[in-house]
Amino acid sequence: MTEADRAGGRIERTIEVQGIATHLFEAGPPTAPPLLYLHGTHLGNLWLDYHRLLAQRFHLFAPDIPGFGLSERPDWMHDMSDYVLYFRDLMAALSLERVALVGHSLGGWMAAEIAVWYPERVSRLVLSNAAGLRVKGVPMADIFALSPQRLLETCFENLMAAAPLIPREINTDYFVRLYAERTTLAALAWNPHYDPRLARRLQRLNCPTLIIWGARDRLIPAAYGEEWQRLIPGAQLVMLEGTGHMPMFEVCEQWVAHVSAFLQESQPQEVKPS
Repeated sequence: MTEADRAGGRIERTIEVQGIATHLFEAGPPTAPPLLYLHGTHLGNLWLDYHRLLAQRFHLFAPDIPGFGLSERPDWMHDMSDYVLYFRDLMAALSLERVALVGHSLGGWMAAEIAVWYPERVSRLVLSNAAGLRVKGVPMADIFALSPQRLLETCFENLMAAAPLIPREINTDYFVRLYAERTTLAALAWNPHYDPRLARRLQRLNCPTLIIWGARDRLIPAAYGEEWQRLIPGAQLVMLEGTGHMPMFEVCEQWVAHVSAFLQESQPQEVKPS
């Protein structure tokens, strides 16, 4: 592992996992509870207000998912099982024996799969506007059919909040990167765009789970948040008004407050039989 940057308590570095040079940000008190944050599509290599606020309360790890940001996806990495095994090894490389796991959109789908297959590694789970399921009669938007501008308009209620995602220059490098990231997404969610087996497997989850959603999500409608809550035993659901697919951008402080309060809840004391 090599340290590339240190500023304001934040470390930016690259760690090798399964031969993949993984770019990540790390911040927060080393003695604070660990939190692994998995970003959504096209949201790699970002350090924004919601990261900073989470790092005030937790020891935050925010990697670029392979195929996004500065982490390249190798040719052999084809499906969700490859990513689940990769994240198992990433947690081992970061010495995260048990961690709070927060995922948004595609990252939420990955977080749910990790919790299903490695429940002993996940203390608490937060899924924000997560992909991965199918709700009959409630179609998701087709991200592959949307131009970058139309995608932003679909994801945001307030386009001003999308400013961190708007490139300074639209050039060849931008389109090459966009193509590479959409190729990664296609490998995971072209057909089908969800995991047909995940809904049944969610019954296995026994960690405390929070589903948090933007009520006006036009990419993955709010009905999907309700479906996640229905399928995961004991899951809590928070619907945030006035925002859509990007609540951590549009209502950042509110989103972080709900996530932090849930992750910091005291575990109920186990009552042992006399």
